[in-house]
Amino acid sequence: MTRTYISMAKTGGQGKTLVAQMLVLQHEQKGAPVKLAAADSDTLNQRSKFGRLFAGVKELGIGEQLTNIKTSTDPNLAIKYWDEFGRTLLEGGYVVDVGANVAADLFAWAEARNAGALLRRRNSNPIDLIVTTKAEAQAIEDARALIQYSFDKNEWLPFGRRFVVLNEVAGGFAPYENDQSFRRLKSFQSQGVGLITIKRCESDIWKLLEKEFISVRDALKMTDADLEKRYGIDVWTGHSGLTDLRAWAQETLTSFEKAGLFPATERADAEAASAE
Repeated sequence: MTRTYISMAKTGGQGKTLVAQMLVLQHEQKGAPVKLAAADSDTLNQRSKFGRLFAGVKELGIGEQLTNIKTSTDPNLAIKYWDEFGRTLLEGGYVVDVGANVAADLFAWAEARNAGALLRRRNSNPIDLIVTTKAEAQAIEDARALIQYSFDKNEWLPFGRRFVVLNEVAGGFAPYENDQSFRRLKSFQSQGVGLITIKRCESDIWKLLEKEFISVRDALKMTDADLEKRYGIDVWTGHSGLTDLRAWAQETLTSFEKAGLFPATERADAEAASAE
């Protein structure tokens, strides 16, 4: 069955867009179709970061209109604005990258619209929530609070599955093993929340990808000659960088799969049916 995946974090810089783009890569490798959407609050650009990484991203919240809504005295204006997010959930089959500081707006919309009732009545595609955090005390607490909030608001925004991605881009999580927030975050595993660790990518071309808004998916389709010709990257740097990027991407997607985070395909559905 087709699912919808919502990649979310309370604040920016946690790696939620990276997780979203890895889901896109995973779908492509599995031969599973997927649509892309972004719910952002960036008023400086007409495209979200996700929209600059991929073509055809459905922009759910961007630009001046959202700024006007936030300063409006009409409370119903913001609710109506996010109805397009609701239509996206009803349609299903999306990877949705949710911008920093937008999560609260979406939960508020869902409660105001009693979205859960309609989603269940329409038998909409299951929705998975993926919350990403770096190894920083406040970020860990934010992730814990966001997962808890998703349980508290499940009546209005129902999630089929939940995952937490521990992003080691800023270092490992070992120093936080005795931290109360981290222990509470990991304790959600008893409620079925999957825990995924992704390592920092040490590829020599990683900074280039970030600077030029090149997705991991598109980078892996390049050759060292492409990098040399388009960006002036030394052939040996490009060769090594692509090798490391390929290995990191495969390791990351393997971690996704071990936690059960992968798209439904005809093969996967058949395997699940035979196991029952």
